[in-house]
Amino acid sequence: MKRKPIRIDWDDVVGAFDNSNEELSYYLDLVNGHVVLEGEGEEGAFDDDDVNFTPGAAVKGKSRTGPDNTRANIERLTNDTKIEWVEEFLQVEPGLEPPFTAALRDALEQDDPTDAVAEVLAANPEAKDRWYRYRRERLQERIDSWLSEHQVVFVDPPPWR
Repeated sequence: MKRKPIRIDWDDVVGAFDNSNEELSYYLDLVNGHVVLEGEGEEGAFDDDDVNFTPGAAVKGKSRTGPDNTRANIERLTNDTKIEWVEEFLQVEPGLEPPFTAALRDALEQDDPTDAVAEVLAANPEAKDRWYRYRRERLQERIDSWLSEHQVVFVDPPPWR
């Protein structure tokens, strides 16, 4: 199906992909380009002046149980994916200090690696900056792939292109 180009708030799209709250679901409205939010606690998830986030309750007559060709589900970033990215970061990022890489590998072995990794990164600001740059690039690649998969046609390209 050929779609009309839509104007997208890229910050909203990045925020939706990056939010790991399992009680919230995000969709891109393929007609108006708005990010749609549904789920528990949606009312407090965003500021009132953020007009591009439309709570699902305000979208009358739309059932999430059947197919809807006017919305594309935005797949949240899972903790497993985040952990995979940390493991890849350790393999591909040049020049990381051995004590830092050892601490990060130990953190990945913890029961709750997400918190442990955050603690290790907090102790090394330079490596933390490198990690967030690497993570941002992986997230942008994921969004680009999703846009292509859903054949989203946009007016303005994402700012990272």
